[in-house]
Amino acid sequence: MKEKTTNISIRIPDEYRKRLQLQADKKALSFNAHVLRVLEIHLMSSGFGPDSVTSSSGRLFQIRSEPYIDNVDETTWAFFVDEPKFEKERAYYLIGLGRTVLRDWQVKDKATVSKEVGLALLNFYNRKGMEIDRLIWNQYPGPDNDGRRILQASEVPETLEEFFDLLMAEKWTDKFVTQDAQCQDIRRGRPESALYR
Repeated sequence: MKEKTTNISIRIPDEYRKRLQLQADKKALSFNAHVLRVLEIHLMSSGFGPDSVTSSSGRLFQIRSEPYIDNVDETTWAFFVDEPKFEKERAYYLIGLGRTVLRDWQVKDKATVSKEVGLALLNFYNRKGMEIDRLIWNQYPGPDNDGRRILQASEVPETLEEFFDLLMAEKWTDKFVTQDAQCQDIRRGRPESALYR
């Protein structure tokens, strides 16, 4: 479904228009698409954008998500951590809830709650000073599972509200999470020379 749009007319100095046009041409974007992206990045960095996080080191991340698994054992979302400044995906995580958690919390909308918990966790790690593109979980063995985190009933309080309260107060502990020295895309094979290009 297309987003609702509004046509507006703005007056900008010719020098800005030329710079924006050069940037748009360099990225093979229309002028309009480029201006919208610049505006989106500004809104994210000022705290008004969709699913954005500024790390303690000042890096801006955008979090995209999509459903990954919804079966009898778990409901999991895929979270893509992008760095808009460089237009690169830095990490890809699978974060979900086990069936016992969903049952104990009496969740009716598994997909929505799982997504909100995943976003809340990424924001929690960020507030704890961790760079969210460098997270590793050792919950499941093997390097292909280092970006997978499924919350189980033994790790969380009895209600979803209590869990969110613990996250907001930074009083919850994740015994499986660590932070690597490198972002996930470098660990998984992107050349370091391409990191900030």
